[in-house]
Amino acid sequence: MMHRVNGRRALLGLLVLLTGAMLAIAGCMHRGGAPPGRITATQASEFMGNAACAECHASESAAHRGSRHDLTMHAATRAELGALAPRAGVVPLAGYTLEDRGDTLAITRENLDTGKPEVQTLQLALGSGKVGLTFVSFLSADTMLETHMSYFPEYHLWDMTPGQEVKDAGDVPFGRIQQGEKARRCVSCHSTTVPKQSLQPEPRFYGVGCEACHGAGRAHIEAMQAKRYTEPHMENLAKLSSTQLNQRCGKCHRNVVDVDIQSGDATKTHRYQPYALVRSACRTRSGEPLSCLSCHDAHTNVSTDRKTYEQACLNCHAKAETAHPVSQDPNSRQSRVCPVNATTGCISCHMRPRRLFPETTITATLADHLISIEHK
Repeated sequence: MMHRVNGRRALLGLLVLLTGAMLAIAGCMHRGGAPPGRITATQASEFMGNAACAECHASESAAHRGSRHDLTMHAATRAELGALAPRAGVVPLAGYTLEDRGDTLAITRENLDTGKPEVQTLQLALGSGKVGLTFVSFLSADTMLETHMSYFPEYHLWDMTPGQEVKDAGDVPFGRIQQGEKARRCVSCHSTTVPKQSLQPEPRFYGVGCEACHGAGRAHIEAMQAKRYTEPHMENLAKLSSTQLNQRCGKCHRNVVDVDIQSGDATKTHRYQPYALVRSACRTRSGEPLSCLSCHDAHTNVSTDRKTYEQACLNCHAKAETAHPVSQDPNSRQSRVCPVNATTGCISCHMRPRRLFPETTITATLADHLISIEHK
């Protein structure tokens, strides 16, 4: 149907970066307005959904299908959540109870002033479940409730939702109210597109799909069907610089401009990977070659094989006959062979793992993306 333009990898890249932080669990903590460059208000009719891309980009679509990015938004029903769904019952420390209302999940509490029960139906679960799930409900076209407690399936535990560690004046008994662009950004980082007049995506756009990174696909598909191959109507991501690639991933995983350096967020270089990577000496002192794609496959889950990442390090930090140093100075620190271990151990030494949510009981860790030398 569609012709491949500039290769498959050029036309279907960038569902990328460690699936932790923003996609592993919601916690709407972005500052400012909508992410730069993200299409959030375009009419849904311009978006086609993943199935339309799969017809010509079969291998990339197959790799993405069922990935953490693909599954980072679910309807808050037992049928959709399956084994990820929490048991009904009291949510510890929350002041509310999780109940089944048919197949739909709801939270209930007794109003201490009136003695009457209050019920809030849950509509979406944000997060892939690799680490956690945060539940939300839409209160109006631009307002949503984010539950105070999130569920961590691997641990079978409820704990505080990231970003709600400190009580806010506007918090309500069930959680935190998110409004306007902040709410839209939260939802858009877990979906492919969000309607103009609502925060509720269509089910076919649940999860970070192809068009979340590439833009709406209708014009591209129509051009390819008409064999207008010189007018692809789709950005060629292969032409982006490393800085532009990092900015693209940072739309949801956070760029430098998204992090308040005077807040506690400035130290979360394990959770906000693009922000951390662009500050790393490996990048800033060597012509800035590193991007998220230097280590991560764009269409599938993050690899758990450390050798994959070590090879990316050794592309520069290895013996002259095997390395491909990006620095113009062969004597620069960025081109030297590691004096401690020339072939292995790069990640454990220079990207030391850190607790993902140290304020909670959850022990999950992520690699620190501020690549550095440990000073003891």
